Amino acid sequence: MLAPARAPQSHPAHTIATAHAAPATGTSHPAPTTGTLTSAAHSITNRIATSSHATRLPTSHPASHSRSHTPTPHTPVCPYTPPSPALRAVFAAQAAGVPLIRRDVPPELIAALHTHAQSLHTALQPVTELHVAAWLKKLGHLVTNPPGAGHAASQCRAIFQVCADIPAGAWGPEARLAWTRQPPRDGYPVGARWPSPNELRTILLPFANTLRRDAASSRTLLASLPPSLRTQPPAPHAAA
Repeated sequence: MLAPARAPQSHPAHTIATAHAAPATGTSHPAPTTGTLTSAAHSITNRIATSSHATRLPTSHPASHSRSHTPTPHTPVCPYTPPSPALRAVFAAQAAGVPLIRRDVPPELIAALHTHAQSLHTALQPVTELHVAAWLKKLGHLVTNPPGAGHAASQCRAIFQVCADIPAGAWGPEARLAWTRQPPRDGYPVGARWPSPNELRTILLPFANTLRRDAASSRTLLASLPPSLRTQPPAPHAAA
């Protein structure tokens, strides 16, 4: 549960912050109003730096996303949007054992947390072979030896088989750039060549681990909230 509120302090405001090649893409959610969130983030960041003996939050440790729900044909694979700086600050405070007060989690931040959790749920869906094929097609434009028409399907199947444990949200444009920006290895231009399945999995794995880490942080933070705040309230209907 959240720690009791302390006397409010004033803090200067700070500024807060793709769709990848998928068969279908969703729409990224805009960041919530920054005034309240940045003030909370600044407060939390300062306490992380100064509190070395803070009381830890009573947090839960749910099981990691070892299995994800299979998306339905009508569920688009949305590009993953990383958490805002305000959410990052709360996650860092939680990891450092800094007790959160109500001022640290204003309504805007709770709404952003729910939106982020929904984005993670979609990003952690299992990747499909069609999604991998679309991603590889774009990679083919960035390397000098893409497979020809007679071998493209078998190459895609091999990569899909080896990389099937990499969730859909990790297959973004950043991962393609991570492959192509590799420095030469013993004079061999690795990033300019078509990858083997295992080489590509090595590049994709850090992106998958980031998703899983963010999901664990979101679940732990949600579990620490009062029960009335753990469920996303229904969005108001737009005026006719």
